[in-house]
Amino acid sequence: MSERGETNVTRHETIDERLLNRVIFFTDAVFAIVMTLMILDLKPPQFDSPFGAAHAVQAMASHFLALVMSFFVIGVFWIAHLSTTRRLRRFDWATTVANLIFMFPVCLIPFATAWWGRDLNAPFPWGMYCGTMVASSLANLVLVLTVSRDEGRLLGGISRQERVYRAARAASPGIAFGMGIALMAVHQLGLAHFSWLLIPAQIFVYERTLKPSSPGPSAPNA
Repeated sequence: MSERGETNVTRHETIDERLLNRVIFFTDAVFAIVMTLMILDLKPPQFDSPFGAAHAVQAMASHFLALVMSFFVIGVFWIAHLSTTRRLRRFDWATTVANLIFMFPVCLIPFATAWWGRDLNAPFPWGMYCGTMVASSLANLVLVLTVSRDEGRLLGGISRQERVYRAARAASPGIAFGMGIALMAVHQLGLAHFSWLLIPAQIFVYERTLKPSSPGPSAPNA
């Protein structure tokens, strides 16, 4: 290969790597902003006495509980994104578009959290909150399937079993909050609020039943 050709290849590889890093850094920034917005929406209770007021603290408690749940679920999405992208070797426009679509419902989580946190027993805000989480999970599933398509050529190779395992994990929050919507529909709102517990339960089951014993063909050891 000529010297000019080698220069072109090197330049192409450098740009490809730079684009991939921009996608990942952008996504991390979005997650950081989403988490920060939820915290900023948590306002201290107002009361006249320096010793506080029980009713003021109780009014803030529901919002705080909603924030804790959302922080946990967003953390699950972020860790899932790390797992999806840590083996990426090449930039890909389809993956970039799928990643951007995934960011949209994630950006709606602070709004859904603030609305539901005003009244934990209100059915419609809870349904909207669950719907936002289901949409985020479905978008994450699309991202996983896009990244792992063509036998995982963007990942250096991936087995069919590992692809199924990754897809199942990506769908677990959607299944959990979909159950929350179903329980609300049958007037079991109290039980619906605990539907998020299905997320770690599903992950535990998938770890024991679907996780492959090896990362897959031609995969790095990392």
